Amino acid sequence: MFAFLLLCLVISGANAANILGVVLTPSYSHQVVFKPLWRELSLRGHQVTTITTHPIKDPKLVNLTEIDTSFILKDMEQMVKKHIKFSNKNFVEALLDGYKSMSLVADQILDYGPVKELINDQNVHFDLLIVEYLPFFGISLAFAHRFNCPSIGMLSIDGTNSIYKKVGNPTHSSLYPDSLLPYGNELSLSERVISFMYTFVIEPYMENELTEIQQKVVAKHFGGDCPPIQNLEINISMLFVNSDPIFHHNRPLVPAVVQIGGGSHRSSPKPLPKDLQLVLDKATNGFIYFSLGSNVRSEFLHANTVDMILEVFGELPYTVLWKFGEEISNKPSNVIISKWLPQEDVLRHPNIKLFITQGGLQSMDEAIYSHVPMIGIPFFGDQPYNVKKLVNKGFGLELNYRTLERKQFKETILEVINNPSYRNTIKKLAELAQDQPMTGIEKAVWWTEYVLRHKGAKHLRSPLLDIPWYQYLLIDVIGILLLSLSVTLFLIIFTIRTLVRRVKRKLFFTSEEKKSS
Repeated sequence: MFAFLLLCLVISGANAANILGVVLTPSYSHQVVFKPLWRELSLRGHQVTTITTHPIKDPKLVNLTEIDTSFILKDMEQMVKKHIKFSNKNFVEALLDGYKSMSLVADQILDYGPVKELINDQNVHFDLLIVEYLPFFGISLAFAHRFNCPSIGMLSIDGTNSIYKKVGNPTHSSLYPDSLLPYGNELSLSERVISFMYTFVIEPYMENELTEIQQKVVAKHFGGDCPPIQNLEINISMLFVNSDPIFHHNRPLVPAVVQIGGGSHRSSPKPLPKDLQLVLDKATNGFIYFSLGSNVRSEFLHANTVDMILEVFGELPYTVLWKFGEEISNKPSNVIISKWLPQEDVLRHPNIKLFITQGGLQSMDEAIYSHVPMIGIPFFGDQPYNVKKLVNKGFGLELNYRTLERKQFKETILEVINNPSYRNTIKKLAELAQDQPMTGIEKAVWWTEYVLRHKGAKHLRSPLLDIPWYQYLLIDVIGILLLSLSVTLFLIIFTIRTLVRRVKRKLFFTSEEKKSS
């Protein structure tokens, strides 16, 4: 028996791998999607090392080593607060400013002692790198060069078109507008023009600006011999995207892109705290849950906006549960304030009527699978895109925090609560999304081990990465066809003109002969 167990351990050990996970975004909502993957890979015997601002800290996961970079969270908080209260920049300026700021965040994390030690330790070896692959975190791919291992990019949100293009996935500015644009499935003419300009003018401009900054960060921490970021990007083996064809664009995907959306981060139901359970059970008219997520916080809103919201809540016949980081002295008796709430289990409570959210993908995902209709109040990033989807799919409505008015706010709340179509729609969509052969985390684990087994996935590489842009757009083919058509037309015209001249000449001579005779 002992020999059998020893043999099993040897076999499992032979299949185990050293995996490095790098998630640089200092945000819980980004990190939470990766946690189930780290957990499952470590439980399957792999040695997993992660660089994260939100470590799991589970002593049972003996194969998981976490480098805690939570020191950077305060900087992220200040960035978000500045954006909400003081930003008057246009979309492009604000986006590029945010991209540059996140590159500086990456610089600070790479400069952190334990991370520097990992980079410089010549005795450390990894078989695979899994990184959060956002436009401003191409820096992370330098770890693949440092440890000479294949890489997988992973996203806690839907991919931007620039990310899809870097793995050779087809994009289309009208059919699949970028996830940073607040557009739905069917674009108007003006939206198609803006989407086209963003894809072919604005995005390349921002990418050039950003690449220069990122390359300096890479050279600083990984040495000047590290390849250009563009080279590292096109060598990614696979891309895991937190999306699915039910709530996101139903788009063609190359084999190297795997959709892992569908609530892969959600946890099993747990009992609510007793005092909270009692309050929600007593809310016989139902309750509203209001949270702006882990990055955008309700206390960042202008004081006048907070006062208006409280006035509206005080007029409603519902209990209101509001995630708010500060005490509020003038709150109505039906409003309950808390700095932290177990969101998933709050959304599962049978008395919930409405979720007011900033439109973060993870928050929306949790509400969708609990069949809770929503009001989206987006602020930045992919939130406008997500909320537009929410409206287009028919399971909620959208409000603008900059122009939010008392009457509009109240009427929108009552419309979503009292109109059963929103809840019925979300229920049907959730059932469709859940009807899959594998869960998102099961797909992520399977494809991770696939890449490990084959030491990369170059055989799945999209041919789009290996041809010039003019060949993809068929410009050379169109040019040849136009040239052929032009030559053909020229020959036809030349032949006709030659024949006409000859006929005219023959008629002329025939006429002269008749005159002379």
